[in-house]
Amino acid sequence: MRFSVRKQIRFHHCDPAGIVFYPQYFYLLHETQEDFLAHIGHPEHVLIASGLGVPIVDLKTEFLGMCRYGDEIDISLGLTRIGNASIGMHYEIHSASRTPDKGQTLKLIANSVVVCSEIPHGKVRPIPDGLRAALLPYLETTKEDKP
Repeated sequence: MRFSVRKQIRFHHCDPAGIVFYPQYFYLLHETQEDFLAHIGHPEHVLIASGLGVPIVDLKTEFLGMCRYGDEIDISLGLTRIGNASIGMHYEIHSASRTPDKGQTLKLIANSVVVCSEIPHGKVRPIPDGLRAALLPYLETTKEDKP
């Protein structure tokens, strides 16, 4: 299962040409991570208040097309791995279709790894059982993973 959220490209996301300035995609991806964690019942601000952070330790991004001021986009997030302390996340950003016959265009693919860690010390710690259970439905399998 994948989590998906629709967002609109705003003025603050764009450079003077009205195109999303590439670092702003990372804000959008992190917002999606926050939205996802809230959706599964573990809002990031609550995790942080309890002393648990999920900082990013790796991020790979492929830019495939431009997004412009005013565009609506769909950002999806699926999990590629749930380890002892780490979580692999796969994101895709598509243009949002405004008409039923117009398909979406893939604009960005990103893969990240976040690691559960203590705040403020940063010591890695196992994913809590409740969070792990909430993550499991979003773990994607590939053909190689299936018997």
